Amino acid sequence: MRRPVGRLGTDLDAWVRRTVAVAGVAAYASYVHQWEFALQGGADAPSAALWPLSVDELLLLATVGVLKPSGGRDRRSRNVVWLAFLLGIAVSLAANIAAAPRLTWQPVRGWLAAACVALVG
Repeated sequence: MRRPVGRLGTDLDAWVRRTVAVAGVAAYASYVHQWEFALQGGADAPSAALWPLSVDELLLLATVGVLKPSGGRDRRSRNVVWLAFLLGIAVSLAANIAAAPRLTWQPVRGWLAAACVALVG
């Protein structure tokens, strides 16, 4: 027998579903742009397929480190985590812009990195 879910549980479930959907679309778009960037840079197909995963994994791990309470970590460790996060954002943003078909301002391509900075910063 299922227990009734209170309003908080329902709101949390809806928030998680929306967040996963948005993150999935953003992850796909970021992967494709970074894959194109790697191919344009001369990477072979297997390397180009792994490039976006390395950048996004760096971002994921750094985000966890930034959001984790700093209990027991020294200032140097916190700075390294923030540096990794900012480096990941910079590489992701650069790859998204560089994969654009022409060299013009394209806000859609840079949205993912800008949104991540806005959410965490």
